[in-house]
Amino acid sequence: MNIFIPQDKEVILNKKSLFVILKPFFQNGQWVNNNSYYNWNLNRINIVTDLKKSDVLCIPMPINYYYENKMIYLIKKYNGYCENFKIPGFGIISGDFGMEFPEFNDIVYFRMSGFRSSLSLKNQGFPASLSDQYKKIYETDEILIREKSLAPRIGFCGHATSNKFVYIKQSFNFFFENIKRFFQNPFRKDYEPLFQSGLKRFNILKNIENNKNLHTNFIYREKYRAGFKNLDEKKRTTIEYYDNILSSDYIICIRGTGNFSIRLYETLMMGRIPIFIDTDCLLPFTDKINWEKHIIQINWSDINNLPQIILNFHNNISDSNFKKQQKKNRELWLEKLNPSWLLQNILHFRN
Repeated sequence: MNIFIPQDKEVILNKKSLFVILKPFFQNGQWVNNNSYYNWNLNRINIVTDLKKSDVLCIPMPINYYYENKMIYLIKKYNGYCENFKIPGFGIISGDFGMEFPEFNDIVYFRMSGFRSSLSLKNQGFPASLSDQYKKIYETDEILIREKSLAPRIGFCGHATSNKFVYIKQSFNFFFENIKRFFQNPFRKDYEPLFQSGLKRFNILKNIENNKNLHTNFIYREKYRAGFKNLDEKKRTTIEYYDNILSSDYIICIRGTGNFSIRLYETLMMGRIPIFIDTDCLLPFTDKINWEKHIIQINWSDINNLPQIILNFHNNISDSNFKKQQKKNRELWLEKLNPSWLLQNILHFRN
């Protein structure tokens, strides 16, 4: 597959912010075909400078960048390239909040955030790009498989609080962001309904704790990432976070500031079973991944029944399938929920 990456002099490339699937090809400030450093096995993928030889166009920086720097005319130009040479174009929308952009005939946007019911097929889900913390922290590739116990052990470590100050702060941010939104035509942040994530999480966890048939493994934090102040605290709280996942059967995965859950992918990475609270989220690769085989998916409208739904799932899964699902979840993360897999299969997502 030959990839054309537009190279416009007014675009200042920053490797940290690049569309992640292109990072292996950007070295020492220029595009190259030597991607061995990333070990993605991309021998059949080449960067080309001739549109006539290209199979796909990839926009190097997030779409947000072109909006913020008043360069949307470049996106229109790239769409023209796609139309003229009959190739698909792909870009990424970054940030906790999705953004509304005019849709072009030949460009597909990948994004983590956004509300599924309000998005067209030109918006595709994208997984969080994570380094392998299981291998890094525990120094092994061998996944630790938990035995099935009579009562399921439910884990969560993160920001969950009934603090009124946090409630007021999130309410203020909601009104401020949505007021700003109306002054950003034609590109604006997605409308965000009021969702006080800290309080919502707190109430969900307390509801689970009140059920005597469930074992809980909860660590409540008043601040995001425990408000770490130095590298030692960051390391300690990070290990605490992943220890919590590893020592649980199931993990509560619910949105935070944006309408997506990074914890979902972290749980799969650790070989555990996510309890995914679906708030109209956009899951990635839904026609390639049967998510029902990997997660317990709970619609927000059923949130009050969450303890019983967990119990029903746990009681109905056999001991052997409980173990198999842990292994399959780790394999899913390794094999498909990564930028390398997307890059090698990107033509599948053309409209």
